[in-house]
Amino acid sequence: MSFLALDIHTAYLIVGFLYLLLPSFAWMVLREQRTLQVNLWCGGGFLLGSGLVLISFRDILSLRVFIVVSAVLVTVSVLLRIQSLCLDLDKPWRWRWLLLTWIVWFLIFVGLHLGLQNYVLRAQFMSIVAASCFFYIARLAWQIGHIERSQSAKLIGSVYFLVASASVVRCFNLMHKTGSTDLLQETESSQILAVAFLLSSIVGHFGYVGLALDRAKRREIKAVENRVRDEETLRLGKQIAQLDRQRSLGELSASLGHELNQPLAAILTNAQVAKRGLLKGSFGTHQLDELLDKIVYNTQRASQIIERIRDFIRPSDSRREPVDLNQVVSEVFGLIADEAKKREVSFVLSLADQPVLVMGDSIQFSQIVLNVFRNAIDALIQTEKRQVSVVCCRQGDRAVIQVRDNGPGFAPETLQQIGMPFFTTKPNGLGMGISISRTIAMQHAGLLMFSNVDPADGGGALVTLNLPILTRTLNSVSTQPVEGLTTSGLNKRERDTDRVV
Repeated sequence: MSFLALDIHTAYLIVGFLYLLLPSFAWMVLREQRTLQVNLWCGGGFLLGSGLVLISFRDILSLRVFIVVSAVLVTVSVLLRIQSLCLDLDKPWRWRWLLLTWIVWFLIFVGLHLGLQNYVLRAQFMSIVAASCFFYIARLAWQIGHIERSQSAKLIGSVYFLVASASVVRCFNLMHKTGSTDLLQETESSQILAVAFLLSSIVGHFGYVGLALDRAKRREIKAVENRVRDEETLRLGKQIAQLDRQRSLGELSASLGHELNQPLAAILTNAQVAKRGLLKGSFGTHQLDELLDKIVYNTQRASQIIERIRDFIRPSDSRREPVDLNQVVSEVFGLIADEAKKREVSFVLSLADQPVLVMGDSIQFSQIVLNVFRNAIDALIQTEKRQVSVVCCRQGDRAVIQVRDNGPGFAPETLQQIGMPFFTTKPNGLGMGISISRTIAMQHAGLLMFSNVDPADGGGALVTLNLPILTRTLNSVSTQPVEGLTTSGLNKRERDTDRVV
């Protein structure tokens, strides 16, 4: 007894056309989410629709041809949909295994259909294969639904479970000879299968569209969360970097105070001398002019020191602008010059004869150089003759600052961990200075590298800051005098295997 309002031919024809139209509709709707998975799912649905349409037209076509072609289309479509869901789970089949599976199926099918011409066994085999594949699709869809908490995926799994169950019913009827090998016979199993295919064509495709749109929405939400998290990380990073600069200057406060005290003391002395001279009437215009020039000079010197400190510790947004690394090295040396002199460390600066320009934030570059300079000074505490050599130059299309000391160099275990947050070899260190410096270098498409110089070349530690050059400068290195230190070029470039942090 038929429970379909339409005859079985018309039912399969309608299902076939739905499987042709709805995958095309889904493919167009998901044009912005179009991936290999979407293409496989929609393509598989289109092939399944083509196979079902052929089945409904079997009276027009050659019986043997239509059975083989329709079976091939249906089987390929199911395998494509299986691969689509496997890709969603990041567990895809190898394509050669899919092809091998289809070849094995095809050989068995052709052997039963054309070789043995056992149509009952052929129909049972096809029902078992269909049930297995549809159960597998249902299982994959449920896994996706569980992982992604997607009701759409679970709905797809449920409807394909229904199609698999209908295939089992048909196989059971064939085994008990209550069903027909012809799908277009008005049997109960054929009608159940037609209804199951009808539901899968509608629910399956709309469910897949819902699944894809849910994923797109989740990706958008995740992108917003990542952007907010990155902004918060950047804000905290700036605060930590500022605290590190303040801490560094705090540790140099005594030396900076002494450096500032020199121009202030000179101003006071010159002012007192001028005052006494004026009271006694012994100063002429020329003498008074010289004293005033000295007062102006030392006032400007004190102002420069204060401005340098203020610029270094003030909070500010990162600004990308052309920066001359020669100037960065000179200004940072100005901050630590008194500390270096106090600890009997001589600095040898070898600066390029033209600006070494890079694009970035001068304050952040100064922070890197200050951390490296202070670490070099600390490393020489047990060295008798203490010297730090600094080279700033261009090497090809890169700007390079090399800082080499004549200390004991890095221990092997230190080279393995240097630059990691909170790693330090200092008793009172926080382990953040080099970590922050490494991050700043990476943000500017650069590298901060640590190595030991070959003992044959004098030994010691070598730190290299490597950044992309902004404009063309000369490779030549010239000697530029800086107040309070000697200057000379390095005889040759240090050679060792650099460790990139």
